[in-house]
Order: sequence, then C-alpha cells, then structure tokens
Amino acid sequence: MKKIITTVLCFFVFANAFVFAQMIPQYNHFALEHLKRSLEFLLQSDYQNAVISSNQLIRIDPNSALNYVIRARALFELSEFDMVITDTTQAIRLDRNNAAAFLIRGNAHGRKGDYNRAISDWQAALRINPDIDEASHNIDVARRTINNRPSAKSDKY
Repeated sequence: MKKIITTVLCFFVFANAFVFAQMIPQYNHFALEHLKRSLEFLLQSDYQNAVISSNQLIRIDPNSALNYVIRARALFELSEFDMVITDTTQAIRLDRNNAAAFLIRGNAHGRKGDYNRAISDWQAALRINPDIDEASHNIDVARRTINNRPSAKSDKY
C-alpha cells in the first residue's frame, strides 16, 4: 500500500512538474532536477536523500506546497512526525486544497496518538478528494482505537 501511495504521488508530481517548468523558465532546470531526484529517492525508499534533495527544492521554490509535501512524505518514513506536521502545515498554508498534505499530516498525528486531529485531517482530505481510500480506512481504524476495540491493534496508518 505504501509503495502504491508513493507511486501515485510521484505520478501526480511529474504531471504537475511540467506545468511548473512552463511557468518558471528561469530556474526550471534546477527545480526539475531536484524534483526528479527527490521522487527517485522516494521510490527507492532512500528517505534520507529524498529529504536532502527536497531541501534543495524548497530553497529554489519555498512557495510551492508540493515541495513541502514531498519532503513530508520522506520524513514520515523516517518517523520524524513533528517535522512532518510542520511541513504539511506549511503546504496547507500555501494550498488549502492539498489533499495529500492533509492525508500525510493526519497520518503523522495518528502515529503520535492524536487521533482527533488525525481524523480531522483525514476528513479534510476526503472533502477535497472523496476517492482517497486510505483516509477513509484510517478514520475507521482511529475510531476503533479510540473505542478500544481489540481489532484495531493490528491496523497501522
């Protein structure tokens, strides 16, 4: 499931990268190179290097929500949940309709045990994109966990 989500995120990013490149031609080569590297590192599960490359991407364009989402995705895999929350919050400030940012932030809140905030973020992701099955599943798992149902113990966000 994790690999599918990362692959979908990468496809979305590549599709939007070319629009990005058209809009900002003066540094698109550098941004696209770091974007490509960040996504390759994510797909290879090389999260440390994905973070490093994403840092460069954010230096090039600190006003792109997508750049923070990419770094947050890598940080999530490194269990840096506070940093994930910081990056996804910044992404949401830049783009209130970024379902991926809400989903990832919800996952970080869930891993930290803050199920009410997690549910709120997953619901926000679903309002933006009702087809995010992961958010629906996570809400169910979090609610079972809150209700102390034993079946929730084997589920993970």
